[in-house]
This record gives sequence, C-alpha cells and structure tokens, in this order.
Amino acid sequence: MNLIEEPLVKKGVMPDLHVGSGNFQFNSQRSGEKAPITVFYHMPKKYTPDTKILLVVPGAGRNAWDYRDSWVDLSEKYNVLVVSPSYSEEAYDYAAYHLAGIVTGIEFKNYTVSKVNGRINKYHVADKDVITGEVTPPNAWLFRDFDDIFNQVVHLANSNRQNYDVFGHSAGGQILHRMAIFYTESKADRIIASNSGSYTLPSFESEYPFGVKGTTLQKKSFTKVFSQNLTVLVGEQDNDTEKRGTMLHTSSLDRQGLGRLSRGKTFYNESRRSANEFGSELEWGFCMVEGVGHDHRKMGQAAARRLYDGQKCTTKMSIWPRSALLHSAYYIGVRREEISKV
Repeated sequence: MNLIEEPLVKKGVMPDLHVGSGNFQFNSQRSGEKAPITVFYHMPKKYTPDTKILLVVPGAGRNAWDYRDSWVDLSEKYNVLVVSPSYSEEAYDYAAYHLAGIVTGIEFKNYTVSKVNGRINKYHVADKDVITGEVTPPNAWLFRDFDDIFNQVVHLANSNRQNYDVFGHSAGGQILHRMAIFYTESKADRIIASNSGSYTLPSFESEYPFGVKGTTLQKKSFTKVFSQNLTVLVGEQDNDTEKRGTMLHTSSLDRQGLGRLSRGKTFYNESRRSANEFGSELEWGFCMVEGVGHDHRKMGQAAARRLYDGQKCTTKMSIWPRSALLHSAYYIGVRREEISKV
C-alpha cells in the first residue's frame, strides 16, 4: 500500500478520480452496514470515458491495495480502470465476506488445525459442527455492493460504461462463484472466480454453504444461473500439497476434493450435471493455469489474458505471451465434450 495515499473523501466532497493510483471511500447501502469501505483504484494513462472497468475482489487478507498494485501494469497494458474494495475483518467476518452475507453468521465448533511454519493453513471440522445463522434477504448480500461501487466509479470517472468485469482470488473467488449463482441481475459482464477454497454447488441436495437448499434461490432460476459468463480459474499447482492460503476441511467439502484444483473441477463438473438435470446448457468456462499455485498475481495475469487478449478457455492455459504458445497444445481450444473430461 502506498503510505502517502489518503482517502479522497474530505468533508463530504467526492472529487473526480485521477490518473494513476489512489483510493476513495464507499458507503454501503446494505442494511446494517454503516462503516465506509476503502476502494483502491488505478486509472491508466490512456483512460477515456469508454475505458473498461474491472473490479478486483481480494482474498481472506482483504489486502485490496496489494491486489490493486498487482494489476497496475495490466491496467496500463490493456487500458482498464481497476478498482478493488477492502472489507475489514473486524466488520466482515467469514459469513459476511467468504459467504457473501447470505447467512447471518457461521460458527465452527470442535475444530482442529494444521500448521505450516507456525501458521494455520487448514481447519478441520465435522459437518455437524458447522452451524449457520438464518438465510438473509437479497438486499443484505455482499455482492450487491459491487454494482453500487461500479455506479460510483462511473460517476467519479465520468465513464460511459454500462457494465464491468470482475475478478476474485481465493476468498474473492468464493464470493464471485456465489455471485454467479445468486445475483444474476448484476451489472457484471464477465466473472472470473479464481482459486476458490470451497464452493457452493448449484444443488438442492445440501444446505448452504455446501448447496443452495434453504436459500431464496428457486429451481426456475437455474437457466439464468447457468447462462452467466463465469470462468472457473484454477492453478495447476494449487492442489492438496499447496501450503499458501488457508483451507477449510469438512466431510462435505472434502468430497469436492482436498485441494483447490480438485474442488474447482468438482464444482464445474457437478454444475454440468445439474445443468443437464434441469434441461439447461452450462455456459461457464473452466481454465487450469499451467505451473501456478495459490498466487493472486499470476492468476491475475491469466485472468487478464482471458478477459482482454481473448485467450480461449482450455483445459490448460498459460500466463506466458501468446507468441510463445502458438505451437503449444495448451493453447489450442478444446470442444465442449473435451471439457467434460476435466
């Protein structure tokens, strides 16, 4: 974080955004949320009112300044205005952030932990000891802020954009795949959920957060859910041996897989099964990024290539320039039936 940065809001005045990096304060309109959220941004030198806007959702560290900084070069390269909101851990706990506020709270009882170099990297808890609060109405969900942040950015930057792209990594990826399922009316155009630690399956067989049973989602909504422009992005090395990040292990989640890679594959394939069951076609993409683990910077590079270079969503993709991939099987697009082998 640039320590000389200060929030741009002073005495209630909201100035225009400037070229380069900065931040501003956003006040959520969701019920019960009063604390302002700091939004970090980078406006590229070639910005015009038609420049695309990308919202970047941080992981569990809530370090939006780092995520913004990791996108600065990409912002300049692709002429994209990048904005990243920082939700504090004090005001937004696991249920409010990772689970997008769809339940009022969550408690993990009788859990054990695994550590790497003194740092907790795994929580182990029985399904019966995962206690969730009440399901909340849609106006309480976290991702409803994203449209409001976008609208504020459009105003501050004098933008002509009608929609935005959104990328989230780790906990941010958890939020975004849930956004694709629960908030289909958003202004988000393309959604990239990267290296999620756990998934909500689009299935009525399990209660939230493992499935959608007991939520406000209805079966008739699934056709629109499966038509969302969602990409499930996973790192090839973000498997059960990855030591970075923190993983939650329950019986239900471990049936999805022991690492983020296997859980992403399960989510995609189970979603295809659900789509077939409901007579819908799954329009989502699945991409595995070659040689990358739990690294938001490298996953961001892959997301940028997907969004702004038009790289096809294949069973494997690379963060390297296209010229280095012209003869690589990893760059060749695969047919829908081949994706099913993932």
